[in-house]
Amino acid sequence: MRTVRHLHLKKSLHLCYNNQDAIKLQNKPYGGSDMKKIIIVDSSPRKGGNCDVITDKLCESIHDAEVEVFRLRETTVNPCHGCNACKGKAKASCVQKDDFGALIPFIDSCDALVLVSPVYFGQLNGPAKTFIDRTYCFFDPSKPAGNNASARGKKGAIIMSCGAGPAEVYTKVAEGMVKCFGNFGVDDSRVFVGGGVNTPGSFKDHADYMKAVGDIAEWLSE
Repeated sequence: MRTVRHLHLKKSLHLCYNNQDAIKLQNKPYGGSDMKKIIIVDSSPRKGGNCDVITDKLCESIHDAEVEVFRLRETTVNPCHGCNACKGKAKASCVQKDDFGALIPFIDSCDALVLVSPVYFGQLNGPAKTFIDRTYCFFDPSKPAGNNASARGKKGAIIMSCGAGPAEVYTKVAEGMVKCFGNFGVDDSRVFVGGGVNTPGSFKDHADYMKAVGDIAEWLSE
């Protein structure tokens, strides 16, 4: 059993696999369900591209969990201001009134988070990096653990698609960036990069890539 929802954070939450009433984000981030909570962040600006293929495969393969899909192209996530107004707080928060601020309770209470990104000039794309930068609100050196995450033991993953270049190099990039997830409680992580997929949607033509994504989905579901 699974429930998959697409987050439209300026409005109410809309369910995409059932017809339950929309749930206000600020009241019940996950609607009170006892299932495992998994967030998928799709940072690609291209609709119907390889990141959508990856996201759809994750949604299809994850089981026994409630999945929240957050597409950055449909939201407003501003750059981190580095103002440090988030420091010294009991819980993670941000003074910016954009869609990321509404997502903070989801990140804090989730069991796992997956960031899906294309490779742009040898890195995560800009929206993905901006998303990671905004998790600075969880970092707090004044706290014993160095952050104010409500719980640890979470799982995290970064999955990337690239059109050209050595996938093993981009894998190292992903391995470095996923360490930042520790700020919001991730202690166990995985990464995968599928190369040679320059054509939109061509990721699905690689059975080994799709299996790798499916394996990550199974790991997240455990």
